[in-house]
Amino acid sequence: MGSTEDRVPVPDLYPIDFTTLVDRMDRELKAAGGLYDLPRREWWTPDPARDVSMQHLGRTLGTPAGPASGPHSQLAQNLVLSWLAGGRFMELKTVQVNDELEIPRPCIFVPHIGYNVEWSQELRVPQSALDYVKGWMLVHMLASEMGPGLWKGVESTWDISLGYDLAGIRTEKVRAYLDAMREAGPLIYGLFDMLPAHLAHWKDVEVPTCVSDSITLSTFHGCPAHEIEAIATQTLEWGFHTVVKLNPTLLGHDRCRQMLDTMGYQFIGLNPGDFEQDLQWSQLMEMIPRLEAVAEKKGLELGVKFTNTLVHQGDEPPFEEGEVYLSGPPLHVLAHTLASEFRGATHERIPITFSAGVDATNFVRCVAGGLGPVTSCSDLLKARGYGRMTKYVRGLEKEMAEHGASNLTELRAAVGGATAHLSATTAGLLEDPRYHRAENEKAPKKTGTDLELLDCLTCDKCIPVCPQHANFAVAVETGEHRPGRVTWSGSEFFVREGELLIAAKRHQIGTLADACNHCGQCDPWCPEDGGPYLAKPNLFLNPQAFTDHPERHGFLLSPDRRQILWRKSHGVVFEYDTHGEQAVLRTSEGAVWLAEDAPTRTEGSGDVDLTVAVTMRLFLEAWQREEIESWLPPVTAVTG
Repeated sequence: MGSTEDRVPVPDLYPIDFTTLVDRMDRELKAAGGLYDLPRREWWTPDPARDVSMQHLGRTLGTPAGPASGPHSQLAQNLVLSWLAGGRFMELKTVQVNDELEIPRPCIFVPHIGYNVEWSQELRVPQSALDYVKGWMLVHMLASEMGPGLWKGVESTWDISLGYDLAGIRTEKVRAYLDAMREAGPLIYGLFDMLPAHLAHWKDVEVPTCVSDSITLSTFHGCPAHEIEAIATQTLEWGFHTVVKLNPTLLGHDRCRQMLDTMGYQFIGLNPGDFEQDLQWSQLMEMIPRLEAVAEKKGLELGVKFTNTLVHQGDEPPFEEGEVYLSGPPLHVLAHTLASEFRGATHERIPITFSAGVDATNFVRCVAGGLGPVTSCSDLLKARGYGRMTKYVRGLEKEMAEHGASNLTELRAAVGGATAHLSATTAGLLEDPRYHRAENEKAPKKTGTDLELLDCLTCDKCIPVCPQHANFAVAVETGEHRPGRVTWSGSEFFVREGELLIAAKRHQIGTLADACNHCGQCDPWCPEDGGPYLAKPNLFLNPQAFTDHPERHGFLLSPDRRQILWRKSHGVVFEYDTHGEQAVLRTSEGAVWLAEDAPTRTEGSGDVDLTVAVTMRLFLEAWQREEIESWLPPVTAVTG
């Protein structure tokens, strides 16, 4: 066995294949319902009387909203859901050369304010490029003539978030990723070629092969000023518009401590050393003119982003004591203060991307203050998930209507000018109670009951709060079953009374294990205890995912949907096959043939409570339904 240093971490995410993504989109668009579990009422569609678009880094954005680099911008379906909700600036999850990270699980906890311990992509670098391209293609399909006809175009930027040091971004692996994002023709054409005959009409959609020509630089806390400047200079030299993401440590330790204490966050532990090692305000002011000169020479734009998360020392459950990254309401005040002071110290020509505690109540003020694009993460991890972003843009349109403004320039003029509005808003933030601890320490209510495999409150809260969209609803046959316990040897068997299985509700909750990275965010929002991602039926579609994670209980569905495996929590694997009017349940030592859940013959030997077979039948039948809204590949894709 190799040493710990030699062991390659097993991946937690297995991206959904392009054919499955397109097939589900095709079926759900024809049904004229929602898409990927986002109801149509939560899609953003433009108000023809209000132009909320903006120009940013050489591209037109249909709205100034989008997901921040993080869990909502890692997989193709994430990007589609963000786009449907009105996001037009997609800050893709940070990619770095080290793509074999071992990230603690759970890694996200947002019951009120936000905490996380994850920081970059969980896919291999080429996989990240492929999923970003898949998302790019899907939104072009939606905005095409074959889509629902609700949007005039994609009007979006796929923004590369890149980390973390100069040596890393110069490696062949990262350079290949950047090249693929700037010229994705081979990936696009290859994905289109994979589509089966029943989806061939989507191949006619024109998809630009340049997915991205802009980069937001993400650097670790403690990255020296000269390194940050060298990375930004390099990406500009390579021809990418460049935005430098800045840290809240620019405020200085004493000022940051005072602001947090004023808001009631005395428990947040700050390390003075983190502030001393980070980029200083004076260094930033010296750096910006030099980088502007490089950008101007290359005919590119330079911008900044406020801010990264705030590193603090804590032991906030479910994390162990150590470094934790803070986001949400308190970070909003810190970041907004920095953005206002930066604007006052520089000029309005430098675009400021903003992301820190953004929600429906402050999004409009950020945009009116000249910030943009304005992106969100923590707020989207709360009830309604992606649908919360729709309220941002609708709120912006409403504000424009109230001011009689037809575009963002007119809105900013109506509020007295962007810079003045930004400054005035900042002046009141520190005393605003909505950002204080007293308003942000109440966690979602718990009932005190435990989750089980079948039946729960079925409130569906776990579905939208999952950033990967791994949780789903499935309809099963209801009823009570006591099929008995069968013991057999060879062809001899006998049945005695066994356990009672109750499926009280047709509506059940499941988790697609392939898309679940055990981030844990569905747990605080579920009214019951146990975590949906741990307790509810885990469905594997990728056999490799099933093999890679022997510690996870769950079901593996065969491509033809006629066979299902169930690995229970103690590691025993059962196999259930359908054969016309009969089925067979296999164990490692024998098999039982069944008709209407009753044994008809046996081979080998064993002892099994037949509620196992009933459970497997219920879920197999549920997943065999063609109309199911889940990530099931089309049977035609595997059977020809």
